[in-house]
Amino acid sequence: MTGPIPILGIWVHSHEEDTDTVSIYRPRDFPFPRSRGRCGLEFGEDGTVVEYRPGADDRARAMTGSWRDLGDGRYSMSFPAKGAAEPTTRTLQCVGDALLVDTG
Repeated sequence: MTGPIPILGIWVHSHEEDTDTVSIYRPRDFPFPRSRGRCGLEFGEDGTVVEYRPGADDRARAMTGSWRDLGDGRYSMSFPAKGAAEPTTRTLQCVGDALLVDTG
């Protein structure tokens, strides 16, 4: 990989902007409207990604997976799937200050 990696850092789910096929994430300093229990993604330089989801008591629950560069500004992230042979994998791309995650 050459140059800066735009997905590195912490991204927060902006569910108000989601479409039928894409979940939108924004940098954590984005001026979100008030909302309880937003999910988040944290991408590390070492190829790890941590997904944060609110638990029943509103404390964040973390799941660790991995990400990789697919080229042409696209990335993939994978998380272990409970009871499944294959991990859950999603493709994503960074467009400006938005991280677009394919949901389908």
